[in-house]
Amino acid sequence: MLIGIDLGGTKIAGILTDPSGKTIMDVQIPTEAAKGKKQVIANIVKAIHLLIESKKAKIRAIGIGAPGPILYEKGIVIGAPNLPGWHKVHLKQILHKMFAVPVYVDNDANCAALAEAKFGAGRGASNFIYMTVSTGIGGGIIIDGKLYRGANGSAGEFGHMQINPSGPLCGCGKRGCLEAIASGSALKKITGMDALALELAARQGSKEAQKAIHEMAQAIAIGVGNLVNIFNPEMVIIGGGLSNMRELLLSPIKNDFKKYALTLPARSVKIVRAKLGTKAGVLGAAALCL
Repeated sequence: MLIGIDLGGTKIAGILTDPSGKTIMDVQIPTEAAKGKKQVIANIVKAIHLLIESKKAKIRAIGIGAPGPILYEKGIVIGAPNLPGWHKVHLKQILHKMFAVPVYVDNDANCAALAEAKFGAGRGASNFIYMTVSTGIGGGIIIDGKLYRGANGSAGEFGHMQINPSGPLCGCGKRGCLEAIASGSALKKITGMDALALELAARQGSKEAQKAIHEMAQAIAIGVGNLVNIFNPEMVIIGGGLSNMRELLLSPIKNDFKKYALTLPARSVKIVRAKLGTKAGVLGAAALCL
């Protein structure tokens, strides 16, 4: 059996699964980030114990998906947004000492990309881009069936493509990043509504809400067009909470990315919605163990 843990700012999700991705059991407990690093690690350990003890399972390995940049080989979390005090945390070493099984730690968006590759919309594809559009924007890159992490583990930061150099200030300190224009947090700043309320308003005929979603889709289409030109993928998979808008968001992206992509790669690529939803993080963390 394998264990996957998705470490979030508000909750820790865990899954006990077999190598085929079949869920044996899942758990969810509060992160308690405000209580500091030791408490968060204690909660990760608690989630793992709950999964092991519930089924008396023999565990082969543990995978952890965490926010922020990760030194994959060493399993070090360099820094994690929304987790105060998390700076160069040797998470792999800590958990290996406790559980005496192999432990793998990677960025949460990389884990979601891996999950879609093994169990979801990217199954059978050798080359694809996964973009998560949620509170922020990130992603993962699958090349020749393998996750591409880059020189120091920070590949896939699609949210920091500069779309408009004179645009709004991003959390990274630069202006006009895709995340500053088209993420859930950006939409809330622009419209005063969260994604669910905005979608409902758009479906009920609000021109203002429809315009905001269309402008968001245009920005993402520029980003997708750039990625298609660079990577020539078989598909671009759109996931994250805002992908739940379905055709409201995806249809304009599918139609408009071609304005920004070269004809040959644009002709062959498919733009699809992710299949695994909220399970992508934990399944991808478990897939790190395979």
